[in-house]
Amino acid sequence: MEQSHSHNNFDLVRLFAATQVVLVHVVSWMPDLRHDGWLRVLSLFPGVPIFFFISGFLIGGSWRRNPNAPAYVASRVLRIFPALWVACLFNLVLLLLLFTGPLLDNLGTVVGWMAMQLSFLQSWNPPFLRTYGMGVANPVLWTIPVELAFYVVLPVLWVLGQRLARPRTVLLGTAGLSLLLCWWATDWLSPHDPHVEMLRKVMTVSPVSFVSWLWMFLLGVLAQLEFERLRPWVAGRAGRFLALAAAVGGLSLVVDLPPLLHLPGNEIGVLNALANGLACLAFAYSYPGLAARWLRGYDVSYGVYLYHMPICNALIVLGWAGWQGGALVLAGTAVCAVLSWVLVERRALALKGRLQGLFGKRARMGTEVVT
Repeated sequence: MEQSHSHNNFDLVRLFAATQVVLVHVVSWMPDLRHDGWLRVLSLFPGVPIFFFISGFLIGGSWRRNPNAPAYVASRVLRIFPALWVACLFNLVLLLLLFTGPLLDNLGTVVGWMAMQLSFLQSWNPPFLRTYGMGVANPVLWTIPVELAFYVVLPVLWVLGQRLARPRTVLLGTAGLSLLLCWWATDWLSPHDPHVEMLRKVMTVSPVSFVSWLWMFLLGVLAQLEFERLRPWVAGRAGRFLALAAAVGGLSLVVDLPPLLHLPGNEIGVLNALANGLACLAFAYSYPGLAARWLRGYDVSYGVYLYHMPICNALIVLGWAGWQGGALVLAGTAVCAVLSWVLVERRALALKGRLQGLFGKRARMGTEVVT
């Protein structure tokens, strides 16, 4: 399993998911570029649910291989926060340059907002920012506290499952409950009903919304648990499973049967999630070495995800539109993502091995003292 993880294409899968998010946002928000047909095609492989599934698969494997809580926390913190902090400061600089008056008029709110942006409460967008760009400073950041909640829930569920001697049952049961909550929040709480509008936001984009999206993450964890059985079925068969996922997605655009079949958006059906998850695993374990040859070790997906909307908002304020504006978003995002990887993320991740070794050594010393 360790060797297989060093020869996979997950970096490419994550980059594909991040690029899908970028294209959806550019086509949706860049003036004179919106096209519903393109959005329907892009929706066949939704980026955020793919991120959640892959995160569950990889983080679940990481926890199983090394269930050391301090090392686990250190790894997650180093992966998420250094790049997030720099991206938030980058966004603040753009706001200072392009939105100076409203920013200075709401200085106290800005201080509180930045404190939340740098912590784990990124979902809040101050009202005065509704007139900046598309109306939200960086709309993708709602997923950060959701992902952090996943990281906390996983060890809790795993320990509970081990104590009950039924880890798969605990994970599957929790995923089922989360799916029901997601279905209720996205299908039964109408976004056009002012009486439930706030409740729907809490259940879909607030930090509490992790309960609605947890099932996607846990599908990835379950896939990791069953990977020795799954691998002979998916490895080397990327084309078949990509075609299957596209077919399921296409059917969902014609026949809407939530929570089984549903597109577009993040609130996908469970069959869509399974088909996309299998396609991701199949691609990750087909074409050996493809990610290494194409990316050369540059894992830029997180930077692509973090920077594209601050750049898009800035260009909207500056009056760029259409294909030219969209192309500038893509080019600027690519540059910022590479710089983020080289200057921030790679250096932060270089500390992970040291911290894991330190915590692992302390754990072994503690064991020796006890014995």
